[in-house]
Formats: sequence, structure tokens, C-alpha cells
Amino acid sequence: MRLFLDPDNQEKPRLELIPMIDVMFFLMVVFIFLSISLIKLDGVNLDLPKASASRLMPGGTVIHLSLLRDGTIFLEKKKVRQNELETFLRQKAKGITPQTPVIISGDKEISLQRLVGIMTLCNRLGFDNLSIQTREP
Repeated sequence: MRLFLDPDNQEKPRLELIPMIDVMFFLMVVFIFLSISLIKLDGVNLDLPKASASRLMPGGTVIHLSLLRDGTIFLEKKKVRQNELETFLRQKAKGITPQTPVIISGDKEISLQRLVGIMTLCNRLGFDNLSIQTREP
């Protein structure tokens, strides 16, 4: 049995765009959520020591130093070597006052000697306002 269709009466095939647009929006939302969850907000992964008497620092110009357990040092989220730290801190000291806070974020496993060495270097370069970042217990 053969069907004869009238060629003038046939509908032309159409490409439905609305379901494709829905799929594209869904994929876009998924990729946005994935990219947001993969962004590291702090920049440096530290396990800060706990302290119950900590207080928040007021806003303004602040210098952040991060000391990692493996010996890595970050100055303002930029990785620096121990022997370069003094040079970078001298450059920072040129445009600011001695009262500008220096916040030292150190992993709780770093040695006290290393922390004291960094604080001594900051004092020698003229930074008088030193703080150690902690987290609430």
C-alpha cells in the first residue's frame, strides 16, 4: 500500500528554538554555579589559631602577610620568597604611614621563631601597628 501525499499540502519541517533556549539557559546557570564554587575567595588556605579575645580591625589601608606551614610567604596575596620579603616591604613602606596596620595571618603550625622574625623585620622597616589574625573558637 502506497500513500500519496500532496506536495503542496505538506508542512515544512521547523526547528523548534524554545526548547534549545531552555537547555542553553540551564547549562549557563550550571556553569555559573560551578565557577562560583571553584573560586577561592581568601586566596591563601590557612588554618588560623583560635583566640576568644579577638576584635575586628577598622577598614582602610592594610598590609596583609600570610605565612603558610610549608614556609611559603604571601604579601597581599602575592607569593614572595623569604629573601625578597624585606625588599617588597620596603616598597610598601614608602607610600604609607608607620601606623598602617600590618595583619599577619599565620598557620597555627608555624614556629614562633619564624613569626617573631617576620614581626622584627616589620618593626625594623618602620611598621609599628602589627596584628596577628585569629579566628573565634
